[in-house]
Amino acid sequence: MGSLEKTIRHLDVLVVGGGPVGLVTAFQLAKFGHASSIAIIEKHLKSSQDQYGRAITLYPRSSEMLDQLGLAEELAQECFACRSTVSYDKHGQEVQGRGWYFMENMKDTQWDFALVLRQKYQEEIFRRRLRELGVTLEAPVELTDVKVDESIAQGGYKITAATRNGETGIEETIQCKYLIGADGGRSFVRRVLDIPFDGSTTEDKWVRIDGMIETDMPKNRTYGAIESPTHGNVLWAALDHGATRIGFAFTAERQKGYTEFNEAAAVAEAIASVKPFKLEFKQVDWYTVYAVGQRVARHFFTKDCVFLAGDACHTHSSGAAQGMNTGLHDACNLGWKLSLVLRGLAPASLLATYEGERSPNVQKLINYDKDISRLMTMQLPLGWSGDANADPNEVLGVVMEEASTFTSGLSIAFDLNGANIQGSFVPSTDPAPVSPGQRGPDVQLYKPGTNEVTRMHRETPNNARFFVVVFTGEPEYTSSALNELAQAVEASKILSDAKLPISWLTIPAKSGPSAFELLGIMPFGKVFYDSKKTAHARYGVDLQKGGIFVLRPDGWVGTATALKVDAVVELEMYFRKLLII
Repeated sequence: MGSLEKTIRHLDVLVVGGGPVGLVTAFQLAKFGHASSIAIIEKHLKSSQDQYGRAITLYPRSSEMLDQLGLAEELAQECFACRSTVSYDKHGQEVQGRGWYFMENMKDTQWDFALVLRQKYQEEIFRRRLRELGVTLEAPVELTDVKVDESIAQGGYKITAATRNGETGIEETIQCKYLIGADGGRSFVRRVLDIPFDGSTTEDKWVRIDGMIETDMPKNRTYGAIESPTHGNVLWAALDHGATRIGFAFTAERQKGYTEFNEAAAVAEAIASVKPFKLEFKQVDWYTVYAVGQRVARHFFTKDCVFLAGDACHTHSSGAAQGMNTGLHDACNLGWKLSLVLRGLAPASLLATYEGERSPNVQKLINYDKDISRLMTMQLPLGWSGDANADPNEVLGVVMEEASTFTSGLSIAFDLNGANIQGSFVPSTDPAPVSPGQRGPDVQLYKPGTNEVTRMHRETPNNARFFVVVFTGEPEYTSSALNELAQAVEASKILSDAKLPISWLTIPAKSGPSAFELLGIMPFGKVFYDSKKTAHARYGVDLQKGGIFVLRPDGWVGTATALKVDAVVELEMYFRKLLII
């Protein structure tokens, strides 16, 4: 269909790609006040393209980040919450401590389970929540060209994007300040801007098939592994709405049996893969066969105005179920930074920390994935120096366990940079349980008066604001320091400036009928009691000294200072590096 009409519009941000990464990125920008100046496009009509398959699993840190955005509870309503695992050897005998066993030990979080919900259902929730903020996914709308005018200063309309509506043929020119390519492994944004995609694709092929099944497998509503001599380490995943996913290696030998790989072939191979157990498909929702590979974009941020996120900048196998999780980490790292820059609250230099923080973690994932994907295909890792006759299933269990806290996302950390600064805080234990650049733990707290239980993450939602958390310890020891700090904060033009995106919390290590009487001063912002002292312990705060932690909008620790009057100088220095003051 030819062009019917040409229009031009100006935007702050154009998001390309209507999958979870693009939708959550757009949701954040809309939530943070940019609904009228952003757009999100997707070249496929979601109503027709929405098959059941693709990503299914959210690990704890991803769930935490979505929780702080107000998105996780709806996912939890519909999900299959997986807290148990099982592994069977080739004889159908249960073996302990192998496969997905690490999932049973994802602690230190309210979201201590694998949230299993097929991408179709996640996207439906994200699209609706985005519409409620005034932004509708535009589909089918295809990006056909991108040009960047590098003579225009950063923050100006550097980008000219051309789009075409797949139904009406209407072509549109969009001039925007920033463009986010969240358009998948075959990213048009990445290709049109000639960003190299380094890595390789192996000859290995894997199959994934979802549907309603009947089986005699004893523990079939869980995350399971079957150590098949013909199909590698077979994935068995209980899904939402009573469905099941089966995934397995499709070896060259098995491929010879089919002139065409269709649904019947996928079913036949799935049945063979789970032997000695019986399997019958009552309904097939989706299946796919794909080549395994690992690739990383040379740049996640280019020309000072274009970002890549999700599969557009890194692809890997689904061996450790990390695809959507890694993309959501990208989205939540970028969202608040871009918002602060657009609002004129932070310098454009903050945007460079997106690639600086995400790239090393993506590379770490790729290194794990190379080993995991080979082991799941019954091959020992490249460069393996151990026993040449080792059982790949046993080695896989060791590797999965070693990678467990990284896979869950709870240990993902960033190096020190402008957003993560070492402060004067001295932890009560060595090594420090929490340091700048690490996730801020979601500790239990109590509300004043009602003594209702709440959590740190619930009280520090991601609204593109920083939270300064004052752990007072036991006030009888810290009252003098608190009083001096209160006076210094009040005198600080930065820390008392209501226009800056900074909120405060006060956490004493005991409770009382009145926060004022307990502390001897008015608390800093909201107050929550830590009468069981577990929050102080988890953050490594000495009860007689206290401490101050700055939580970034995305929940990572930005800095930590001693509880003393000089803390104001440190906090001012921290925010001067990050904000326009």
